[in-house]
Amino acid sequence: MKLQELKNLLFVSAAFFLVASCATTSNTASSAEEADNTIITDITEEIEQDTSSGSKVRKEPKPISVQNTSNQQETEFKELLKKIDIKVVSSPKTTMVDKAFSVPYIINVSDENGGIADLDITVTWPVGRSNNTLTYSSTQIKTDVSGNAIFSAAVPKFAVKDVVSFYPSPVSSSSNIVKAAYEAAVTAQYAVKSNYINYPGGVLYVYDFNEKGKAGSNNFTMLQTLRNSGVNVGNSPISDTSYFEKPVYDLYKATYDIVGKAYKFMVIGSFKYAEPSIETEEGTTVKLTADITCVDMNNGNVIYKTIFSESVTDKNKWNAEQKCRKILAEKAADAIVYGM
Repeated sequence: MKLQELKNLLFVSAAFFLVASCATTSNTASSAEEADNTIITDITEEIEQDTSSGSKVRKEPKPISVQNTSNQQETEFKELLKKIDIKVVSSPKTTMVDKAFSVPYIINVSDENGGIADLDITVTWPVGRSNNTLTYSSTQIKTDVSGNAIFSAAVPKFAVKDVVSFYPSPVSSSSNIVKAAYEAAVTAQYAVKSNYINYPGGVLYVYDFNEKGKAGSNNFTMLQTLRNSGVNVGNSPISDTSYFEKPVYDLYKATYDIVGKAYKFMVIGSFKYAEPSIETEEGTTVKLTADITCVDMNNGNVIYKTIFSESVTDKNKWNAEQKCRKILAEKAADAIVYGM
């Protein structure tokens, strides 16, 4: 072979080797990069096999399917909710503003095997109010070895009648998980009476109006219902219903000039027809609205307001009206005791 042909052959061989090396390096780098992006791989597939031509072919790593941890927790949480039973073991009775509850709230969480220990429970309870709008706070408690969990409420600073809720703490903020946790909740009464109802109690100026809008007399049913609730209350010495057209302070001042500080609070309000009565074959339907305002007799400040309606159907108008007034009176008295 001539010298020049030998040189050409060597040059071609070198070029081929260089290209093959680059290709192998590129494939290796690509495989390495992909391997770096795989958190867990099946290393048993990461082998080299001989081919008939004698060259080596690298088989790509086979990724192992990794379950999403968050989804797994959510699945386990849903399964837990199906198995557990949450019960209120004990809860405090009604207290008053600035007076601590007599005992704590105790709940128990169990399944078919008994009490569940170390389970996080979320507790929510009312911490503020603006008339009939409540705000809430929450905290977490944990079950003990018997599945019991204890919540001691702070000394209440406002009157309210609501509930304390207990439910398993959601494992994520996913809406379906939170909803499932809420649906598993149990509740216990959270009742705090106003300290305004303490002796000497209050004075009442709540009038019944007929269907034509004319004021009748001070609401005796309301007066009696408040007294049955343990509140000392008397009729306002003002019989002039024209005060309903004046500012609240005017009636307060006129009453204060007569009774002074003989009472702690004053209730101003009315029971009126919300709409004309409706007569059908089933009877007569009466819908009334209670409009209640509570005033501090010490300074004339409005301390609570509420307005709500009730509807009753009975065989005749008189029966329907009397039953509706009774329901309104009971609700209004409850709202005053737990709202002022």
